[in-house]
Amino acid sequence: MAATTRATTTRAARGHRRARNLIVALTASAALVAAGCGSDSSEEATSSTAKAAGCQSGSESGTRVIKDTFLGDVEAPVTPQRIVAGWLVGNQLLDLGVPLVGLLDDYKQNATQEELDKAKDLPTVGSISDGLSAEKTLSLKPDLVVTSIRKDIVETLAVEKLKDKVPVAAFGILEPADVWRNYTKVADAVGCGDKVTADLKRLDTELAQIGTTHKDTIAKLGEVAYVEGSAVPGSFQIATSKALTYERLTKAGLTYFSGADPNPERYNQAISLELTSKLEPANVIFYEADFDGKPTKRTQELLDKPTFKNLPAVKAGNLFPYPAPYAYTITAADKQVEAIESAVKAAKPAATP
Repeated sequence: MAATTRATTTRAARGHRRARNLIVALTASAALVAAGCGSDSSEEATSSTAKAAGCQSGSESGTRVIKDTFLGDVEAPVTPQRIVAGWLVGNQLLDLGVPLVGLLDDYKQNATQEELDKAKDLPTVGSISDGLSAEKTLSLKPDLVVTSIRKDIVETLAVEKLKDKVPVAAFGILEPADVWRNYTKVADAVGCGDKVTADLKRLDTELAQIGTTHKDTIAKLGEVAYVEGSAVPGSFQIATSKALTYERLTKAGLTYFSGADPNPERYNQAISLELTSKLEPANVIFYEADFDGKPTKRTQELLDKPTFKNLPAVKAGNLFPYPAPYAYTITAADKQVEAIESAVKAAKPAATP
């Protein structure tokens, strides 16, 4: 099939997905409002709309065992109807449209406006700074609590106080990208495993298709890098091979910046602003942006630095937004795929030696 036909087919498929996602989002919003009210009638509404709201399938009764969680094997409902979202999973569960009754407020940091609208009537059960309130969580009568977890914040997330009173599906992470890599586990715990597995396969196919469709163009682009600002004064950060950003860029056939640490300890690498010239070999630079493609505050400060503006990639106009790198949802991933392909089409080839 010709490249133009494949590109047209991909755009058409994305159009169908956006239309489908809008329908799911509208239905989910209604279910979430009902779930947050707390009356008997709202609980009935939640139960009756749960399947329509999200991606759950199967019986609404009975239990199953969720294996290999931080707390071991956990017995939980086959199709949970009153879910509380803990640390770093709120956006994922909102994106899936499952019946939430409460969530930790950290979801706001990387949420779309649609996700914020879905959650506006839902009670919060705490924050990562103050901790998850076991009392608030239990008052919502959940049939499942889902959360990411790390050994150093077990107490903050109150899992020991909750585990004997409600099923807790806690999935361990070390790096932020582990939240994405746990997505199938989170989805499976709430009855959406098949949907997410299919979505991940589709995303990989679309990324590979960029590399195939634009193979000749990509061959002329040279190295690409991803940058973001830093909370540490006098420095900025680039993605390493442990970052999800690196994974997506390379799956699309792009050659990542050779100046990154080949044996990184973490997903990002700090670089002194005095060494901004280290990025000169990169012909294309992606930067941290929000869902609308606007630089985040910390990254705008980096983009405004004269030393950054003098980089060859920036002077050539090869500076492109990479939306929501820390939003680990299918919605965010779709935007990133579109941003990568758009940049490939617009970028100017690397100068020949």
